[in-house]
Amino acid sequence: MIMKCRLNLFKKLILASILLTFAACDNTNDLEVKTAEFSVNNNSAYLTETVTFTAKDSLGENEYTWDFGDGNIEVGKYNVTHKYEKAGVYTVTMTVNGMKSTNEITVKSGSLSFRIINKSTTYFDCLTYLDNYSSTVNRFLVYPKSQSDTIYSYSYTNATKMHLFGVSFFINNSEYTLRDIKWIENFKHSDIIISDSTIVVPRSGLGFPSSVMIKDL
Repeated sequence: MIMKCRLNLFKKLILASILLTFAACDNTNDLEVKTAEFSVNNNSAYLTETVTFTAKDSLGENEYTWDFGDGNIEVGKYNVTHKYEKAGVYTVTMTVNGMKSTNEITVKSGSLSFRIINKSTTYFDCLTYLDNYSSTVNRFLVYPKSQSDTIYSYSYTNATKMHLFGVSFFINNSEYTLRDIKWIENFKHSDIIISDSTIVVPRSGLGFPSSVMIKDL
């Protein structure tokens, strides 16, 4: 009889411990969110780049309302992602428990960017594009020992990570391109450096083009 009573008491203690554990877990739902502050993983994003927003207080089953500033609103989790389809400056607002907080996001006018840095002594007219012209085509002048403005481009095949960079150099009424294939990465900035020793080839449909250094043109 004594042994049976001890076993019953032991079972009751185990049950009480389990109930206390569940109660402790449930108590997290009663914790109060004291601030609407949130962080952004990238305040300066490219078009269609994933931006992540995370609330500072993420306790309990609170409902978070996210206004991304571009006409899209999401209600639910403390941690959300969003992609912007148009360039501009957006004010993102999070609301929770009647409190609000904002952050500003700058969205660039392309899914990637690049510059032509001309370290050579040659003046040239540039034409650039991505993925065999499936993108914005840009044409601009670059003076010796100078660099172009930052060029933003958007490729319609931007689901891929890397993009074929196409460029033509117009020098002394002739058109040339880089001998070696150049790839640039989505959602990144790339500097394309041209020097006197950069090797280019004429754009010609007759046979295999010979190569030449920029300084010899």
